[in-house]
Amino acid sequence: MGNFSEPLRLYLVKNLRGIVYFSRELFPKTELDWLKRKFRYRELGVSESLKLELKWKKLLTLPKIDDNPILDSLFQASSFICPLIVLREESLKDFGDAVIVSLKTLEKLGDKELKFNLRLVNYAITDFYLESIQLAAKKDMIGRRRLAEKDLKRFWRIKADASGKTLIAYIDPLLIKRDIRDPLRMGLIPSLVLNFS
Repeated sequence: MGNFSEPLRLYLVKNLRGIVYFSRELFPKTELDWLKRKFRYRELGVSESLKLELKWKKLLTLPKIDDNPILDSLFQASSFICPLIVLREESLKDFGDAVIVSLKTLEKLGDKELKFNLRLVNYAITDFYLESIQLAAKKDMIGRRRLAEKDLKRFWRIKADASGKTLIAYIDPLLIKRDIRDPLRMGLIPSLVLNFS
């Protein structure tokens, strides 16, 4: 697991609130500024593969597991049992068909609602983490999709609308790389998509 000592790894498993991901073609300043304001006391992680030069104390660059920033971000989220925070819907397209379940909405959520839903995606990955890995070990991809569909119900407060923007997405790393052998990298990843543009 990268260059981490076991105590530091356990600290991060407990304290990382999410792994930040965005396409390298974008610079989502509004979304990054929002995260900086809202995460002054809690850590977020970002893949070393993204090669970001951001001066932000609470955004920790995590030693890469994989050279591909898309896969590495998913592996980091799975390894530290935390959700992905995707900045802008354009960035979500990088995951292609690996997005197996999503929730779109026309609602414009305020700070309080966004933070609440970020808490919910944190609960989500913790709640189904072991089951998602067990299903991966059995190569039960349909079971993993069903698990995501069932879990999506926790976001019942959001009014779904197919013509809206994605707020919640479940991403399956096994649909990007099928021969993952390390169970720590097999987790199904719930994601919150921040869209301020």
